[in-house]
Amino acid sequence: MARSARLGAAGVPVTAWVRRALVSMPPRWLPPRAQVVFAVLAVLTAANAALLLTGWLSPPLSWLLADLPGLVNALAAAGVFTATSLARRGAERRWRACMAFGLAGWAAGQALWVWSRGITARPMTFPDLENLLYWMLPIGVFAALLVIGRADRAGTRSYDRITPIRVLVLDGLIIVIALFQLTWHVITDNAPYRAGWEMTLLTISYAAGDLVLIVLTLLMAVALHTMWRPRLAWLMAGLAAIGFSDVLYADVIASQQLGTHVTDFGYMIGPLLLLPAALAPPKPGPRMRGAPLVVLVLPYVPLAGGCALLVLDATAGRVHAVEIYLLVAAVTLVVIRHLTALQQLYRAHRWLSHRALHDPLTGAANRTLLAELLEAAANEGPVAQPGLIYVDLNEFKTVNDRLGHQAGDALLRAVTDRLRQCVRGNDTVARVGGDEFVLLLDPAPARPDELLAQVSAAVEIPTAVPGAPDPVVVTASLGYHPIAPGQPYREALADADRAMYADKHRGL
Repeated sequence: MARSARLGAAGVPVTAWVRRALVSMPPRWLPPRAQVVFAVLAVLTAANAALLLTGWLSPPLSWLLADLPGLVNALAAAGVFTATSLARRGAERRWRACMAFGLAGWAAGQALWVWSRGITARPMTFPDLENLLYWMLPIGVFAALLVIGRADRAGTRSYDRITPIRVLVLDGLIIVIALFQLTWHVITDNAPYRAGWEMTLLTISYAAGDLVLIVLTLLMAVALHTMWRPRLAWLMAGLAAIGFSDVLYADVIASQQLGTHVTDFGYMIGPLLLLPAALAPPKPGPRMRGAPLVVLVLPYVPLAGGCALLVLDATAGRVHAVEIYLLVAAVTLVVIRHLTALQQLYRAHRWLSHRALHDPLTGAANRTLLAELLEAAANEGPVAQPGLIYVDLNEFKTVNDRLGHQAGDALLRAVTDRLRQCVRGNDTVARVGGDEFVLLLDPAPARPDELLAQVSAAVEIPTAVPGAPDPVVVTASLGYHPIAPGQPYREALADADRAMYADKHRGL
């Protein structure tokens, strides 16, 4: 991300145990050939950092060696993401293409930085073209995370989605604002007037983009299906390394002190840590799981810390306007997040209620809903008593056995639609058995015989079903029963059932 030309830059070494861990990384994280390339780049970066730490080199050569590994690693990562995106389709291609775009822009900015500081050694101003190019990486990563989130949503069932992407974004913004407030307090409390408030705010904002992406990646790694976690883990590691350097640069600029070699470590190793995300295979995981507690609690931990810090500052009489604005923004996002959660709970409640009270095949009411409606109708009193029509399909078993369950299901759905067309809007069509339906008529029709004839004719309409060369025809046995005032609903259903069987016996 953006850097100031007034600062020194260098690298830090990678210890031997880290190098051994990279070389021995299991194949499930990276293909064997990619492990070799990754280890070679890591060793070269570590050797370059060790050379810088010796202090044998002086500027501009030390600057060149400090900035060159970041350029090489960014170009390698951009090339790998480009190659892997061309070999894939759909979301797997799109998110890699976004990463390639971001890394290419970051590499271009790093190339200009290397040329300006390490080769020509000319003084640079801020803002400049390098800053714009560096910002292409967080833009590309954010676009890649959106693609991953949408792909995860498209590949899951509606009841298997723990947290919508918009909620993750809100949680991420809450965490970022709270951490931004804490960072502002720490840096400006140590050196409040050396660089000026505007410059301090600007330099702290360098790390804000990294912080947003790191938090969003962490939340997605926890909330999304585990198949994405290897890629997200590498993305989070690379972003954390770059963000580490951005935070150090913000502190150095605010304090107007010369930066050390440690400041450039993240820029050297960060692009290299992003590279394996393009090659990491998906990790199969369970389709359903409970929402982790960390997803619910994590956004409020830094927010509570920010509130406590603001209270302490107010007690000491040194509250800054920026801290108040940040807290107001965080509280606003919390309110929006809770409204979003309430909307999500309302939709989930409606979905669960519909699934609990309706037949999943036909969408008709089930026995539970029918019993509730019958009991409610019985409690209405003697005015406008309802009626029941019991419907039994006579030839359904023959169709189901001869043509298969797919044909039987299609026939049931067609019959349900026709029964709905026969009744009024306030009446209810319920499926109470395999081929049995109940029509709750509230109030009872004035001419039930006409309605029975209409229902019988609707059922006997030929129906095209899978596996049948010609439309099939079924008939129905019907039983009508007007519900008497105060009659229990179970007794009313039994009377309608007996009337239906009487009609069936008459038709034999």
